Amino acid sequence: MPVPHDLSAPELAADMAELFALGLVQDLRAEALLDPHCAVRIDGATRFTMHELLCELRNLSWFDARVPIAGTVPDRSPDAQPGQMNADQRRALRCNGDFQLTLETLFRGGVVLRGGGPVLSAFWDSDHMAPRPKREAGGQPSEQAAMSDWIGWCAEHSQAGLRLPWAVVRPQQDPSLGDRAETLHRTPPARPFHNAALVALARGTEMAPGLPGTWTGSRLFALMAEGEALASRFAHAQASEKGRMRRPAVTAARMTVWLGSEEGASASDSDTHRAAAEELVSAAPNLVHWVSRANRARRGPQRFEAPLFLPLAGPERQHLTPSDLSTHAVVAGVLATLVKAVFDTSRRTQLQTVGQGGPVLALEDQTDRLAANIGLMRCVTGGYFPAENIQDLRFGQAVALHLLRDRLELDNRSAQMSLRDFDGQSLQLVSHPRRFGRGHAELRRDGEPIAWPQEAGHPAAHLTAVI
Repeated sequence: MPVPHDLSAPELAADMAELFALGLVQDLRAEALLDPHCAVRIDGATRFTMHELLCELRNLSWFDARVPIAGTVPDRSPDAQPGQMNADQRRALRCNGDFQLTLETLFRGGVVLRGGGPVLSAFWDSDHMAPRPKREAGGQPSEQAAMSDWIGWCAEHSQAGLRLPWAVVRPQQDPSLGDRAETLHRTPPARPFHNAALVALARGTEMAPGLPGTWTGSRLFALMAEGEALASRFAHAQASEKGRMRRPAVTAARMTVWLGSEEGASASDSDTHRAAAEELVSAAPNLVHWVSRANRARRGPQRFEAPLFLPLAGPERQHLTPSDLSTHAVVAGVLATLVKAVFDTSRRTQLQTVGQGGPVLALEDQTDRLAANIGLMRCVTGGYFPAENIQDLRFGQAVALHLLRDRLELDNRSAQMSLRDFDGQSLQLVSHPRRFGRGHAELRRDGEPIAWPQEAGHPAAHLTAVI
């Protein structure tokens, strides 16, 4: 998996600017983020609107289509595999079809979403913690086990479970973005997706129409359990890599020291940090001023003229550590892809999350938004770069595609499933039976065969080698 170990100075400046922006607006409600007139007050003398914040970000070269970035290509290669994304594609993902950064694209967490929707997925908004069973649910059930066994396992493993409509308790006040990010730190990575899949099954959502009857809710949960285990192993291995990118808090501190020093830093990466810091100061001076004021308001007097420290949080959230969320994005990529592929997510398939009077929702769109929300919340507390979310979600997607391929080939039956990937592309998995042994499954984009992600002959062997 091509994980970004180093970012160019323009992308580093843009990623840091996004993290600073999310820190500044963490006390707002999620839906207020889309209001350009919404005011953000830092202290008694400093305020700005969401539109002014957006204008500061647009001044950066990474978000300006007129400024070519060295080493990027203008278009996505038709031969690119799902999950492979270069810097140019990460750049385009942050903007709309006209290559313009908007409030909507700023908060979509690395996922191409259909326009016009809310920031938060209804699955995220209705995620809940089920009581643990009085007795341990035992080992992981099999694909052939009854769904009641899997419901018990979910309650024990991730504290997910079915919730009756009359048991729903709505909070008196809509939580802020920071409150929701803090909640994610306490949330098992798989729980929102387990809850979403249980709701879909309880509401009678069918499996994909091209799948045989052997594909049941139990098989879906078995795949989700296997995918979560693989994703967690990868994420923990990635976190311990020597060449891993330094955390945003370290990068922010280095930028602060460099800007406050006449000599500058002498580390090998000082040129990139210097160029990124200089662009922030020159292209987005108001953003730098707001961040400096926020740090003084939350941390007290600062000895640096431009204290660009992360996280932009008071003492109540200083205990949140990035390692709490090391697995969440990869797990989200796996489980969201499995839900979208196995369930019937055609336009005729709609879902009510709570009761008969709840909002009618598109399953695929809400699942994508749930994955996007997890990526967004990882950035709110300043622990991860947006580029990492983009790559982690797509690696999880690649894991899920190989798990599905393995099951389809083991079944050795005709089958087909379709989904929209995180880049907004239409993917199809088509399985052809063979007379002996395993069947043959192929991956298509818009009807044309393409290579499987990571060019792995067998997913388990490939993933073991990566990990």
